[in-house]
Amino acid sequence: MKYKKTYKAYIKLKKSKQEDFYNEHTAEIILFESAKKYLKEHLGESKTLAISKWETEVTTLKKEKKSLYNQILEIREEVEQAEKVKTCIEQLQENSKELKQSKNKDFQL
Repeated sequence: MKYKKTYKAYIKLKKSKQEDFYNEHTAEIILFESAKKYLKEHLGESKTLAISKWETEVTTLKKEKKSLYNQILEIREEVEQAEKVKTCIEQLQENSKELKQSKNKDFQL
């Protein structure tokens, strides 16, 4: 509520002077109105923040984030192993093709 004083001054002005004041302090007024709207949506009729509720939510979200990150690490490891297996299979296929080609050349001789 950094711009509350500016907003109050804007509201107290007569309609004829509000436009000029608004043009001079557009950013502050818009920021204040946005913050006011956000708080009204999230607080409802209550005028106070439930900080303990938010702290609990933050703790829960941090635990969830850590769990998801661990899952990401496991998946990355699985992908890495799968890529190694894929590389080995491709090498075996190449070796198999080379062996077939060399056998065909031996038979042709």
